Amino acid sequence: MSLRANELLRHLPIEVQYQELKANEEIARHNLVAQARGRALCFGLSLLMAAAIAHPGINQWVETKLQLNRIAGINFFANSNKPQSSSNIAAVLVDYAKKQNWEIRTGQGKYNIFYVQGMFPNGIQNDNAPNRFNDSRFLVEVNPTPRLVGAWEASIEPGSHYTKQPMNSQGTAQIQVPGHYKAWRIGKHKNRELALVQVAPVDIIRDKNRNGKLDEGDQKEHSQIGANQHSASDQKLVDSASAGCPVGRTSKGHQEFMSFLQKDVDYKNNKSFTFSTSFIPAKELNF
Repeated sequence: MSLRANELLRHLPIEVQYQELKANEEIARHNLVAQARGRALCFGLSLLMAAAIAHPGINQWVETKLQLNRIAGINFFANSNKPQSSSNIAAVLVDYAKKQNWEIRTGQGKYNIFYVQGMFPNGIQNDNAPNRFNDSRFLVEVNPTPRLVGAWEASIEPGSHYTKQPMNSQGTAQIQVPGHYKAWRIGKHKNRELALVQVAPVDIIRDKNRNGKLDEGDQKEHSQIGANQHSASDQKLVDSASAGCPVGRTSKGHQEFMSFLQKDVDYKNNKSFTFSTSFIPAKELNF
């Protein structure tokens, strides 16, 4: 309260002076409470950020909460690395495939499979750190315009378990990106889960020095390695969920993915139909 206000207050009745003083005390109390809450919130956020940095599992959880694994929310976020609408994602994927002269099946009920390396399902790109579910699995129908049918968290790189302990002495395998391969049929992964089972060779690269990265001297092959498209059974990190298989993180998401493919027109007409899959690095997409 200013000096002038204090002088005026002295000339008012005692009851009014008392009420004014109590009101000022209440305002001051609210200000102190607000400041305390602000400090507590900042402290809590600092602890969360520190935990996310220090603990990979928490970091993965935070990343998951800040991105999308369902179509409904694809355009809800704001970021300098902007999320994309479902229609834009579908159009960009199809445009990229056409420029590469890859097969795009058109017509109602024909689903094109895409994996994008280093991009979340909402279109936000990331640093593609190893052993994380930071890739995306998409289904796109083109009839006649591209429509995004499904989008799920995924990984197309092997997890740390098989990177460090490969089943092949030349190193664990990773499907070469970019690439388009007609190589999968609906079947069972390890006789326990409905999946897309590899039935034809694809281009792979082996991480011989086991550093979790693809280096210039790593061995390239055209091989059939059992790179099935299955689920990671809700694991937070890739770890042992993949030895080079393209995997969807959640069981529910994978079931949705397979449910669409079982309704695919070409599969319904031919249960031995071979599906093609496109693998794209996010940095090459033009949104």
